[in-house]
Amino acid sequence: MASKKHPLAGKRCAFFGELAIWPSYHGTTPEGVARRHGATIVDSVEDADLVVLGDHRGTGRAEAKKKAERLKKAGKLELLDEAAFRELVRIDLKGQQFSFTGGFDCSPSGLDDGLLTRMVETVGGVVVATENLEAGLDYLVVGNRRGTAKVATQNKVDKLIAAGADITKLDETGFLELVRVDKPAAGGALDFAAFIGQLYGNVDEKKLGRALDMLRKDRFQLYAKVDSDRLVGVVRSQSTDGVYASWLTREGHYGCAQPSLDACMGLQGTVCKHLMVLVVGLARGAELDLGQTLAWLRLANTKRPRTDNDLSVETFVQYKGAEAGEVDWRPTVTIPEDFYAV
Repeated sequence: MASKKHPLAGKRCAFFGELAIWPSYHGTTPEGVARRHGATIVDSVEDADLVVLGDHRGTGRAEAKKKAERLKKAGKLELLDEAAFRELVRIDLKGQQFSFTGGFDCSPSGLDDGLLTRMVETVGGVVVATENLEAGLDYLVVGNRRGTAKVATQNKVDKLIAAGADITKLDETGFLELVRVDKPAAGGALDFAAFIGQLYGNVDEKKLGRALDMLRKDRFQLYAKVDSDRLVGVVRSQSTDGVYASWLTREGHYGCAQPSLDACMGLQGTVCKHLMVLVVGLARGAELDLGQTLAWLRLANTKRPRTDNDLSVETFVQYKGAEAGEVDWRPTVTIPEDFYAV
């Protein structure tokens, strides 16, 4: 039976703008992957059958976008954003076998909490125990932390590879890149476990891990307001009696501030743990559109944190009013037991 022709085969592809996210497992550039699948790379929109627009700016991107949108309307070319292109060239993991060894920053409980298994199953793979490594293993994932038999398992796999087995070894970051899903399958609504699994490919995994630790250790009263344009709320500090006002918009803009209006020290160029507590806590309480929230967070990957003093002051004033019983703003209450399994 002939192998299925890839959608890029025979296409003339043009790339404009830098891709904000590009998985390292491809081992080459986006243009290199397109060539690998039989495409020809061209420099202009007029010569292209397919145009890919990266989320970041780049030479000629704005003009190329205008031209490509006109030609797309006329049915003369296909226009993809970077998420769609990543999905188009994603490695097919259906039926692929994964095994894990070591401890994981993204899942401190390892396989016991089911999160790693859920990530694999989301992309169609299966998890096998380390005792069954000879039986067609495709990927060994090695956690960042120490773990039982970590060295022995790696040595075993190294011997299998030396003997001709086609096994790929991945570190934790490589694994998260591999199982990242930019767009849910058609008709595949996200549940909470799948949402957490996808977060671990789209946000800073260490910050998300710290947020989950906070939610597992303590109760939180999350004062939040959510609409189609913005999520904003108040989160208590982990180490002090202070609070933070955190926010995220549909355009991917985000920020977090203390009552003094000083920016949260945890931002450092990416979404902080306080905003992660807000997102995960509200998601667990079914207070968010999970697909929409993921889309907002993906856009946040392309941006730097912002300061919005007016929004922060307004949020803190309403929070103080709610605490005093003067404002009808009821919090979403989280309990640690709800997060033991993630």
